Amino acid sequence: MPQNVRSLPGIIPALLVLGTLAGLFAASKRLHIESINRRIEIGIEWNEVSQLAQISGKPIAELLAAFKNEGVSTLIISEDTIGSLEQNGELQPQKTSMPDGKVANSVLVRTESALRRIQSALTDRGFPINVESAGSINASTFFYQSTGDSNLPRTGFYVPVDFANIRNTGLGLAPEAQKASAEAQLRIAGRISNFAGVNVISASNVLHSLKNQGASTIIFNGDEALGYRGIEKSVADLLRSKQRTITDQDAPPLVPTGLVFGEVEFGKQKGDEKISAALHGDYVRVHSIQTAEMGTLDEIDIVDRFVRAVKERNIRFCYVRMLTQSGSNPIAANLEFFHKIKKGMEKGSLNTGGGLHFGAAHLFQDTGIPKIVFLVAGLSTGAAVVWMVTLLIPMTTSNTNISAVISALIFGIAAYAGGETGRKIAALAAGIVFPTAACLITLPGVRFRKSTIMRTGGCVRYAVKAILLATAITAAGIFHVIALLSTEPFMVVANQFLGIKLQHALPIFIVVYAVLVGSSTVPNETWLQYKARCRESLKSVFNEPARYGTMIIGLLAIALLALVVARSGNDPGTGVSGFEMKTRSILDHIFPVRPRTKELLGGHPAFILAIAWWWRGRKNLAIPLFIFGCLGQVSLLNTFCHIHTPLIISVWHGSLGLLLGSLLGIALFLILERILPRPELMKDTSV
Repeated sequence: MPQNVRSLPGIIPALLVLGTLAGLFAASKRLHIESINRRIEIGIEWNEVSQLAQISGKPIAELLAAFKNEGVSTLIISEDTIGSLEQNGELQPQKTSMPDGKVANSVLVRTESALRRIQSALTDRGFPINVESAGSINASTFFYQSTGDSNLPRTGFYVPVDFANIRNTGLGLAPEAQKASAEAQLRIAGRISNFAGVNVISASNVLHSLKNQGASTIIFNGDEALGYRGIEKSVADLLRSKQRTITDQDAPPLVPTGLVFGEVEFGKQKGDEKISAALHGDYVRVHSIQTAEMGTLDEIDIVDRFVRAVKERNIRFCYVRMLTQSGSNPIAANLEFFHKIKKGMEKGSLNTGGGLHFGAAHLFQDTGIPKIVFLVAGLSTGAAVVWMVTLLIPMTTSNTNISAVISALIFGIAAYAGGETGRKIAALAAGIVFPTAACLITLPGVRFRKSTIMRTGGCVRYAVKAILLATAITAAGIFHVIALLSTEPFMVVANQFLGIKLQHALPIFIVVYAVLVGSSTVPNETWLQYKARCRESLKSVFNEPARYGTMIIGLLAIALLALVVARSGNDPGTGVSGFEMKTRSILDHIFPVRPRTKELLGGHPAFILAIAWWWRGRKNLAIPLFIFGCLGQVSLLNTFCHIHTPLIISVWHGSLGLLLGSLLGIALFLILERILPRPELMKDTSV
């Protein structure tokens, strides 16, 4: 065991062990919740099914039955509008003369059922309706049904709004779609749009009406969520699965509708984030590919997207559009497409994130982790912060103990009493501290006897020991993050890990600092000796003559780090190249779970190669490579910061990346040692 670990005061190792055990307990609770929520709801659009039936001449009932056999359980129905009824010929707008001589809009509605449907929808949305004579109100639009006899009065109602302003008003779900869904025994996901003048009462009316029409899930239509902007929290209250606790005495009583909110992943609807935040995880996550994007993707890419979404990101509702409406047999092509999606989700088992089944999606339960676990993890994280500091600068035992107690109390209180924000701050600290400590402990430095040049076998042995030690320390940090964040809101992205880019960048900069000052702390080094060493090391670095090769390598390293940081997070600012997408797809098909590229092909091989080269005597190559290799430990912990990724998938990500990346690093070392000039072999005097 390194001197840095053996010399720690007893309070720090004790808290680190307790924090890791707390993480193990939290991991078991989270695994249980994830194992009982493995049902996927697949929905198809009514409009697409209807169109496919028309072009093929097949009955809709027959088509729905066929898609149901391929895992489809839900029919997604977008609400009709007054304008869509006009397009279908069910109503006809006209100009008519009012008794007072004014000209107003009149709308001839073909059937009484359509007339009543329009009246009900306008009433729900708060429009004033008058069924008396037009002369009694300042009417702008008159909806009526023809009696067939010009001598009889026309029956209808008046609305004091121009027809152009209500043409896009929603009317609820098409009756024929409701009927088809009921006959096929499919669930309904309703899609409604926001509307002008929406308030709490009208939103409640519309949502309750949608529920009464048979909908079980709601996915908002258009670029605005219902209630944007101003009443998103009230809309969330109407969509809760639990009865709302009213804290605002002036707020109207709200009765939950029983509808499940479908929160579209990567959606850009205005107001949906506020609804999601207010629901605090009480919703189902939806993955969808827009029609325009569908046309740019190959079938295999689309299938892989949906399969990865449910396996790797806790998506439980797949909104799948038809692959094609053309060709000699579009029905067969689409059924085969859905069959591939179904088989991809069924492939594997619980232990690989597969073995999923199909039906109504249900909400994730909370893990029920007690707050004492948050407290222990917070206390341990605070102690780890001080431990990391002792790896950078020398501290006396008394100062270390005092600092550890103070830091542990700060982070412990934050995690216990600071709510989710306090836990996110503690998790960020753990995400930075543990991989940093792992790299500082294994950082080659002044303790190495410069006369020692080991044989290749010894170099590999020391490199493997170093990466295993570093991974063990990083794993302790992983369990701290799990202990702090494994609750329902984080599992469905109602809340997220804080500072993902900082967690990537800061450990690398700290390791660079340690390299510049000579190494991490040296056993028994005093503060004065440390300052003198730092001064001499920094002076030596800044007085080093500029070399173009070194400058180019440094600039490339900075650019690479910037790219990695930019691409980190759930919604990175940079895209993924087509080549990388193909590489990921190949890895997905080779392994049960695809290892992360920056660990498999970057950090872990570089770490192994750096340590091996250090013991081989190639210091000038080893140190820059080690800095890059630290990315492997940082990324390994970062993998587990994505709480919405099932824990078993994160374990596969990390384990495969570590194993295969280490093997790749060993292979590169052995190959390059046959190419590079051999250093003079000397007696192995390794410490």
